[in-house]
Order: sequence, then structure tokens, then C-alpha cells
Amino acid sequence: MGVEVTLPALLESREARAAFQKTLLAGYGLPLVSLTVNMPGPVKNNAKSRCIFDAGVLALREALAGSIRYSKLRDLPTGFEGFFVTDMPADALKAITCAIEQRHPLGRLMDADVLGPGGQAVGRESIGLPPRGCMVCGAPGPGCARSRAHSLEEMHRHIDTLLASWAQGE
Repeated sequence: MGVEVTLPALLESREARAAFQKTLLAGYGLPLVSLTVNMPGPVKNNAKSRCIFDAGVLALREALAGSIRYSKLRDLPTGFEGFFVTDMPADALKAITCAIEQRHPLGRLMDADVLGPGGQAVGRESIGLPPRGCMVCGAPGPGCARSRAHSLEEMHRHIDTLLASWAQGE
């Protein structure tokens, strides 16, 4: 099942991730992809999130083959984290990560953030894409999350369905 994570632990983990990203950006001076998993609820590190993360790592490694200059994977109680420094232009990198998020059967459950060499976040809008939709119903933007339109149980049923469909397609 996994260990429940508190909000302070999540916030501390985000700060540590941001600090590590800054270290990588300063050390390499190249764009960076930071991969995490969209796992609702207090348990962030479990068999489901491991499967989603591993699929995301594989998709990124295949898409970025030859351009990765450094990578690091972390397995934390607050979830899985992947860091990929690449010599690819940041906008091209964002286009690739968005394509993975949109086309991979588990892509909606992956979060692949792109930071330019100076640390600036490269958003979907910078490459002409709208904000991501709801993971359950596809409604535009963050509306469902903000309004809590879907229960935790509903979100996990949807994740289970996506994982089962993906596993059958393998």
C-alpha cells in the first residue's frame, strides 16, 4: 500500500527537489526535465506510482536518446523523482514531454516539468498548448482539482483502469 505522507513532508520534498534542480542547472547550464507522478491522496510511493514512473522514465529515455547528459532517479516516501539534463533546446524538450504526457497511455499520470538553462519553467502555453485537463474526465484546466469534483476513490479507480488497459496492451 505505502506510507501516508504529511503536507509538511510534501512541501519539504518540493523544496529539496527545487534545490537539486538549481544545483543541476548551475552545474550543467543545460535544460532539465523533472519527472514525477500525479498520484492523488496521501500515499505517493506505491506499486501504482512505481509502474507509472518506470513507464515515464522509459518513454523519456527513448525520446531523449543521445541527448541526455546526466540523469538521476530517486525513490522517496513522497514519491518517485527523475531528473534528466539534456542538450536539447528547452522548447523542443517541452514539446517532447507534452507529447509523452498526451500520447502515452499513462501520460496523464506523469508530470514532466521542463526548466530552461536559466531555471525558467517552460510551460505548455509557450509551445501553443492549452493547460492539461482533468485526469478523470478531461475537463479543461485545473477546475476539477480546485473544486474537488472527483473523490479520491474515483481518481484511484480511474488510475487502476488506465494501468489495467496499459498492462493489457504490453
